[in-house]
Amino acid sequence: MLAHEFFHEQIHIKKQHELKRWILFFLTFIAASMIYRFFCHSQEFEADRVAAKKCGKNVAIESLKLLQMQEGKAGFLANLFSLHPKTEKRIKRIDEQFGTPHKAAYKSAASFF
Repeated sequence: MLAHEFFHEQIHIKKQHELKRWILFFLTFIAASMIYRFFCHSQEFEADRVAAKKCGKNVAIESLKLLQMQEGKAGFLANLFSLHPKTEKRIKRIDEQFGTPHKAAYKSAASFF
């Protein structure tokens, strides 16, 4: 019985099973993080779209620009795992989705703060 356990563990070492498990764990974590990030980004874009529809394109963009001024410059890894899309991307998407603003729909973002 003891011989079986000895050879069993020896094969794990020889075949580098533990290393392969860690690599698989790491790759699975990265893939799951990217899927989760994509899901969160799509929710953020949806929330931006609905909010812009309710308060107007200009208010939404103005609000995001205020937010952008408060942001620091994030590094590569911070951006890679961020649950929010880059603010400039959010502004561009709102601008593309809503086209030319109607002057009657314009409200100052300051009135919401």
